[in-house]
Amino acid sequence: MKGLKIKGWRLWGWLSLIFTSTLLVTVFTVYGFTLLENRQQFETRESQLLLSVGRQLAQEPRVISALKANKADPATRAYANSVAKNFKLDFVVIMNMQAIRLTHPDPKQINRHFRGGDEVRALQGHAYVSVQRGTLGRSLRGFVPVYQNRKQIGVVALGIKVTALQMLIHNSQNGFRLALLVGIVMGILIAFLVAYYIKRQLHDLEPKEIARLLEERNAMLEETKDPVIVVDLNQTIVLVNRAASKLQRHLIHEQAFIGRPLTTLIAHPERIKLTVKTEQFYQQDGQDYLFSAAPIIVKKQKIGYVIFLRNATEAIFVADQLANTTAYANALQSQSHEFMNKLHVIYGLVAIKQYDELAIYLQDLLKPEQEFANRLALLVKNPLVAGFMIGEREKFAERKTTLNFEIVPELPANPNVSETKSLLTVSRYLHFGLLQQDLPATILIQLDYAQNQLTITYHLAQPLSRNTLLSVIHQDYFQQLLSDLHGTATLSPTDPLVLTLVVDYHEEAKK
Repeated sequence: MKGLKIKGWRLWGWLSLIFTSTLLVTVFTVYGFTLLENRQQFETRESQLLLSVGRQLAQEPRVISALKANKADPATRAYANSVAKNFKLDFVVIMNMQAIRLTHPDPKQINRHFRGGDEVRALQGHAYVSVQRGTLGRSLRGFVPVYQNRKQIGVVALGIKVTALQMLIHNSQNGFRLALLVGIVMGILIAFLVAYYIKRQLHDLEPKEIARLLEERNAMLEETKDPVIVVDLNQTIVLVNRAASKLQRHLIHEQAFIGRPLTTLIAHPERIKLTVKTEQFYQQDGQDYLFSAAPIIVKKQKIGYVIFLRNATEAIFVADQLANTTAYANALQSQSHEFMNKLHVIYGLVAIKQYDELAIYLQDLLKPEQEFANRLALLVKNPLVAGFMIGEREKFAERKTTLNFEIVPELPANPNVSETKSLLTVSRYLHFGLLQQDLPATILIQLDYAQNQLTITYHLAQPLSRNTLLSVIHQDYFQQLLSDLHGTATLSPTDPLVLTLVVDYHEEAKK
């Protein structure tokens, strides 16, 4: 649990760090551009203010009179200083066409030449704003020419110190700093909450662990030989493995099925129910499947289903093996008890020295099985078939039914192992169906081989019924197995029941 908490905190910390870093970079970038824009806007407003006030002064009669007289009286100087004070300017200077100051906040600078060198264009009739150093220091200065009767007679210069301008800009940005601080605090809080939410959604998994789980899931899906399909509530395919993509012999990649309806792979969805959790029997293209579906629940809400299709042949084979194992265990117990009884009889005959009776008793015990083993050794050259016949004989013996085999003339070896396995699968499927019913005391099975064809004839008596046997051999799966061997199955129209199977069986070529 301790490791889990550390891992969860590490994920939360990394996510919080990422979100916070992104937030800070974004906020400070926006803040920087906002300050720059605000500074430019402020300077633009100040420049417009300087030019507007300058134009107003350029039309003032006392200013025109002072320039015309080339001398400013105390009232005109006081007026210029009052305008500077009212508009929070550092200076308002009226100069003649020789750039001689007629007014100035410092009386010592009156009648002196204007300093800075940026007044030249104004003397040529242009109104503009510039930044230059003068007697009061570096300042933002505006110049507006003064005209009388369309003739320029002087210039009005207005300015504000750069330090004062920066102070004004600084004061105007206090609100931005407060907004920045509040935004950072709220952003960090939201970043931690979002990181915690994502951490919960990822189940405390690191990105490497998520990638590993994804690869493991894909490997499991691809290596699973049974078809697996994931659909949403609208029965649209969300995920499919390689085995499922071959259900209808498609030749396209499994990713191409994503987003398509379930009918693309399941030809008859009406035959199955997704809400039923038990296995259902489903047939498609002559193949039998055991169909099962499980709901996918996310946050207590159903979002889809995962569908599993299991080959019914293998399921029956496993069930058959399980039944064989159970029968074998019971047979061992029964044979152990019977063996002890026979051993006691032999011990008794030896104790009373009845050796002739003992020889007859032993001969009776060994003769049937010895004859069957000897016949198989002589007539069946295929070890897989011989082993199957011995196993089936013991299996039916547990049901108190004797299997008698007649082999004419002999069964040769078959180099095609897959053909032999298909033959055994057909027989196993048929025997599995027979073992589910009431059986007669004896079943005769005749094997007749000729010209690469094997004829297997079952002689069946009561209590087996015709309908029971027909239900077994008419199964689609059984018919598919027969078609793989190019075989046929016929049942006699009258009693006693005779079932005849004719299948391909190619013997080994003679050297």
